[in-house]
Amino acid sequence: MISLQQVSKSFGPPNNRFLAVDSVTLSIEEGNIHGIIGASGAGKSTLLRLMNVLERPDSGRVIVDKRDLTGLGNRQLREARRSIGMIFQHFNLISNRTVGGNIVLPLELAGVPKKERLNRMEEYLHFVGLWDKVDQYPAQLSGGQKQRVAIARALANRPRVLLCDEPTSALDSVTTSGILDVLRHVNERFGVTVVMVTHEMNVVNRICSHVSVMDNGQLTETNPVEVHTND
Repeated sequence: MISLQQVSKSFGPPNNRFLAVDSVTLSIEEGNIHGIIGASGAGKSTLLRLMNVLERPDSGRVIVDKRDLTGLGNRQLREARRSIGMIFQHFNLISNRTVGGNIVLPLELAGVPKKERLNRMEEYLHFVGLWDKVDQYPAQLSGGQKQRVAIARALANRPRVLLCDEPTSALDSVTTSGILDVLRHVNERFGVTVVMVTHEMNVVNRICSHVSVMDNGQLTETNPVEVHTND
C-alpha cells in the first residue's frame, strides 16, 4: 500500500543542511494501523509528510497504492492526495466555517456535486458522533470534538490512507481514548490504512498493528505490536 524507498529529506541553507530523514525504506501493508514512534526531532513527522509528498524528498521514491507520487506533477499530485487523508495535532479547522462547512470544503475543492457533499457530511458526522454540532463553529467545540471533526473532514474524500500526525498529544487521557477508538473504527469499517506518528508507546499498544522506531532521521526497527490494551 505504502512503500518508501531510500527516501531522504534535508532542510536549511546549502552550507548547513539538517538531514531530517536519512535514507529510510519502509513498507506498510494495506489495512494496517502502523505507528511511527520516536523522540522529538527524530524525523517522524517529516517522514509522515513525505508519504503524501507535502514534503518532496531530496532522493528516493514514495509509492502509494502502486502509484509513484514522486514522479507526479503538481496537478496530478493534488488529485492523488484525495485518496490520502491527513489529520494534525492542532486540528487545522477553519475558524470562520461551521463544522459542516469544514467537512464539505475538500469536496468543494474536488468539484463534488452539492447533494453528494451534503450526504457525505452527514454520513461522517454521524460516524464521529457529532451530527448535532453541524451548525456550530470550531471555537464552540472541545479539543476532542475538534479532532473528531478533523477526522470526518479527512474521511470526506473517502481516502484509502489516513495519515495522523500526533493526533492525541494535545488531548487528555480520556479524550485520547475516544479518538483512538474512532481511528480504530475508521480502519475496521472503511478498510482505511492508518499511519500514526506519536511519541507515546501506550498509544501504539492501544491501536497499532505494527510500529516503526525512528532515531536521528533513521528507521532503526519495525515490528508487529503484540500487546493491545483496551482500558
